Amino acid sequence: MAMSPELATSIDAGSVASASYRLSSAGFLPRAREWQAELYEKLSQQESDAGYLLAAPCGAGKTEAVVIPALGVRRGGAPRRLFLIAQDGSPLDDYLYRIGPYLKSWASADEVPRTLVVVPDAAAEECFGVRYCADGTEEPTEEMNPLEADVDLVVTTFHRFLDLFFGGGGVHGLASAFAPAEGEALRRDLFFFDEAHGYSVDAFSRFHRLVEFLFAQDTDVIVASSTMPPPFQEELSFLEAIDAPGVLNAVAPTIQYLMTEDPLAEIEQQIRHSYYINSRVFAVCETASDADTLRSRLAGSYPHSVFLYHTEQPPSERRRIYAQLRELEKEGEGYLLLTTGNAVESSDLDATVLISTVCPPENLIRRAGRCNRRGDLPDAKLIVVGAGIEHAARTLNLTQASAYLAYLRAAQNILFLPEEWRRFI
Repeated sequence: MAMSPELATSIDAGSVASASYRLSSAGFLPRAREWQAELYEKLSQQESDAGYLLAAPCGAGKTEAVVIPALGVRRGGAPRRLFLIAQDGSPLDDYLYRIGPYLKSWASADEVPRTLVVVPDAAAEECFGVRYCADGTEEPTEEMNPLEADVDLVVTTFHRFLDLFFGGGGVHGLASAFAPAEGEALRRDLFFFDEAHGYSVDAFSRFHRLVEFLFAQDTDVIVASSTMPPPFQEELSFLEAIDAPGVLNAVAPTIQYLMTEDPLAEIEQQIRHSYYINSRVFAVCETASDADTLRSRLAGSYPHSVFLYHTEQPPSERRRIYAQLRELEKEGEGYLLLTTGNAVESSDLDATVLISTVCPPENLIRRAGRCNRRGDLPDAKLIVVGAGIEHAARTLNLTQASAYLAYLRAAQNILFLPEEWRRFI
């Protein structure tokens, strides 16, 4: 029998490996996997000094594996405040959609409110918060200080975290730096970096210094990545390494490369060719304007619903669209999604066919992680179109780019195995 999120509040950490435990939004797995049980037990201790490097493939269940023990354990457990820090450019909608129901359920089970605050990637967007009350109601608010002691979860991106953290006084500005009120337990801060590191030497050096500083200040730190190169992992050797396997019995999508000087025209042609009943077709562009262009070409003629989803949309509209996409997926309905790389890479969406413009290898791995994400589609397909890398967040050196593009051009209907592509990062 599967365990509902509220039962995770009282689960015995020692028996978590044999308990039914929710690990991914795909549904319930029959038991916790070894690495998830190990992490659950570590984070569920009253006195734990967490410092972990979690190497986890896309879709392995790392978000819930951190969130559940960090926030779900209250009765006799170790109350924490969690900072969930995503990669820059992420719209953060998936975290709100996925974690909100847990917080609501735990608030009712423990009769203790849970509060979530989102600090958006764009500085022009206002922070907003949701308080999940013990009676099952929600109280949205846009006037919450993310560093307040009664905030349970802060969701933000890396550069916004730097503004928030150092602008608020660093570790000395955290609520955990002050003695708790009489009768209250000290709440430790847990900083969970989810794919938030950079890939250039300079960017990773800044990330490394921050993580090292936080760890030295006796705060809890977890760094999770599906694409971090081995040399960077070695620089974080002061963290205990946890290697997570991929989804059991998952069928890898096939990858096909199509050379073209007009990627949008090729994407349009492939979309029309790839349609079949109840399929979820994703077109992933590098810019919002390209996604808008595809929508103008396809919205009136595609048989399924057509959705546009990217970070330049108004936040409320974007969150509404994301929730609608997840509900359609649960119902087994097909749709066409026109999106950008940073939006889809931070999502928990699952494509039958994903068509992407050429992008750096780390982005390709993350995009492929949204193609047959649940691992149950026998014929999922990843199609990459274009002549070269454009509008990328980083520039590959000549040797890297030549080797990567040569390997990509030779990819014709072969299985996409992430480990084969990590060597080009």
